[in-house]
Amino acid sequence: MGSRLVNVRLDEDRIRKAQALREQGLTLSDLVREAIDERFAGLSKESAPPDARAIVQDILRRYPDPVDTPARGYDVGDRRAAKAAILRKLRSSRS
Repeated sequence: MGSRLVNVRLDEDRIRKAQALREQGLTLSDLVREAIDERFAGLSKESAPPDARAIVQDILRRYPDPVDTPARGYDVGDRRAAKAAILRKLRSSRS
């Protein structure tokens, strides 16, 4: 696959900035490639699925139970134990 030429229109301020960068030894081609790579890397991070475990731990840390709340009979961080407790509660409230 060959490379492609990209034509970009710049206003006067950006032309001035580009000239200053070129005087510092930067090539505009390298600058554009770096900008594309950085922006693409940002997209990859944004599209990653959220870490549910970290989100729940953060919520529990930021909003702890009040001191006078009685202890639960299960670990809220254990999804299986929490599911079983919720199902027990639902069954008892329907009766």
